[in-house]
Order: sequence, then C-alpha cells, then structure tokens
Amino acid sequence: MREIIWKCSRKGYDKVMRWSGILWMIIALLISADALAQEHLEGEEMDFDASFSGSDLPSLESESAGILAAPSYDMAAAKAYIDDMPQIRALIDSLQDDDGLTVFGSFLPSGESLEQLRLEIDNLCADNHKVSLIMVDLKSQSGVSFCSGMPMCTQSTVKAIYVASLLAYDPDCLVESGQDMHDAIVYSDNDAYETLRASYGMEPIRRWCVETGVNEGFAELYYPRSFTARDMLKMWTRLYTFFHSGEDTTGFGAYYTDTLASATKEVLQNRYLVQTKAGWECGLDEDEDYDPYAVPPAGFTDGDPTNDECAINDTGIVYTENGPYLFVIYTDYPFGIYRDYMTPNPLYGLVEALCELQKSIK
Repeated sequence: MREIIWKCSRKGYDKVMRWSGILWMIIALLISADALAQEHLEGEEMDFDASFSGSDLPSLESESAGILAAPSYDMAAAKAYIDDMPQIRALIDSLQDDDGLTVFGSFLPSGESLEQLRLEIDNLCADNHKVSLIMVDLKSQSGVSFCSGMPMCTQSTVKAIYVASLLAYDPDCLVESGQDMHDAIVYSDNDAYETLRASYGMEPIRRWCVETGVNEGFAELYYPRSFTARDMLKMWTRLYTFFHSGEDTTGFGAYYTDTLASATKEVLQNRYLVQTKAGWECGLDEDEDYDPYAVPPAGFTDGDPTNDECAINDTGIVYTENGPYLFVIYTDYPFGIYRDYMTPNPLYGLVEALCELQKSIK
C-alpha cells in the first residue's frame, strides 16, 4: 500500500490546522443539531426508520409520496396501549351475537355520529348486500359493532397478518423474500403472497392464532372464508403489538401506510396516520368488461374455489387526535375501483362516519 506524505511549510501547516479546526467545529455543531432534532422527533412522531440491509426490498426513498408524507403521530402514546391488547381481545370475545348496530364498552359515541354511521350502513345494505364491521377505540376500550359475528371471506386483508407474522417469526426472511413481502402488502400481489405461503408455510400465522385466541383453522387457508370481523380485529391487536413493541426491527410497518385500494387510506391519509390493508374480489375474470353496479350471475365464481365471493373489505389502524382505533370492515360488494379508480369506492362514507364516531367517544 502506497503511503502518501504531505509536505508543507510551517506556515502552510498552521493554515491547514486552523481550517481543520473550523471544519470540525462545524461538523460538531451539525451533529449536535441533528441529535436534538432526532430527540424531538422520537418524542412526537411515528418513526419509520427502516433498515433493509442485505435484502431486495425497495428503500423508503423510492416509495410513493403517501409513505414519505404520512402524518406524524406520538410514538410514546401509541406504545402506551400495547399492554391493553389482551383486554381488547377479551372485550371482543365478550360481545353477544348482533344483527344490528351495537355500541359496547363504558364510553359512548355521540348520538349524531351513531346515526350517521347507521345511515351509511343502511345505504350499503341496500339490495340485500352484506356488511360486517367492528371498531375499537383503544383509549376508552369502547366501540361499535354491526353483524361482526357473521362469517365472511377475508379476501386479501389476510396478507397484512401473514406478512407481519412471518417477519415476527423470522426477521431474516427479508433477505430472500423482501420484494415479495413488499408487493403482497403495498400492491396486494397474489403471486407474491402465494409464493410466501408456499415457501414459509402456515406456522408463522398459526402462532398468532394461538396468541390471539383465533381458531387455528384461520391459518390453514390462503384466504379464510368462514371467519368473522371479530377474528380479524383480534389478529390486528397482535399486529398493533408488532408495530409498536420493538418487534418490527426493520421498520416494515411503514409500508402499511400507503396500501393499494384501501378506502380508509384514501379518505383519511391526509389527516391522520393510517396503517391498513384492503381486500377485494371483482366478481369477474380480468379479461371481462366489468360493470361495478352489475349483480354477478348466480353461482358465479372467478375460478378459485377458495376465493369466489365479491367483496370490498378494509382493515387497519387509524391514529386520530382522540387516540388510535382498530377497525375491520367486510362487505360483499363487487369491487368498484377495480381498474381505473373512476367509480367511487362505496366504503368512503362509512369510513368517514366511523372516524367521526371514534372521535366523539367520551
């Protein structure tokens, strides 16, 4: 190795040292300012500091503006609810079968917000459509339910649970499967998800079933068909813990802030931090012209015997000024924003009403 020796006069040496001292002073000031700013951020904002070293996962800097511009939320406040998740699950298990709109917990929403939610549900239930939903406000441990004990098909909402359970089970899987995990969450890519299931099996999600008290049959199917909104919300309690307990060592939770076709993301993302995963079924094969208002032919399936129902579903977490809430919305609507987003998602009004109801809980 060649050694390079700088020769300079005493005068030149003094000049170099003087400027070096100034340079180091500037660097020290910049480091100090950055440390103070970081300390401020950690106290006030949701910190999605992702580190994907060695994986084929896209960097956050290359992702959509929706991820990079996600509204901030107090991380400490979010972490405060982690220990409440077993109580939330017990609360869900205590609910009676409901065939109408029910409020539960010790705190109530406003009558006006409850009536608006009822109106949105009635609109969705027109023409004999099925709707099932549940929302739990974490601060008050209160919420609202509508037919949440009715079995429905999860569609692609299950991908949110599987991918996170896989990361919790084997964080190193990002090295080999980071792109598939990303695509399954952000784009709801079926091929990516099914590749993960074939590669890693059901054990990761089965463990979460055991932890949350959901029947282990939930883990056996790629798209569970006979489970309820309550089951899915219990799984989201485990996902909430994953996001906020330190298990998510890679910061992968950032990708849940801008997922494809989530009505909640579309309606609320400019106001609140959201982490969501939608699921849908169009009711027709992709090479068919699709009329979002048409009633699918009786008995029609898309050729997949495990996933043959029309649906627009949405699941996740919303972080409002009243605190975070978990929600699950299942419907049997044909997917109305299937290709070009020209048809308004019929869940938009319901999403807004559910958010306003949560903020009114006192």
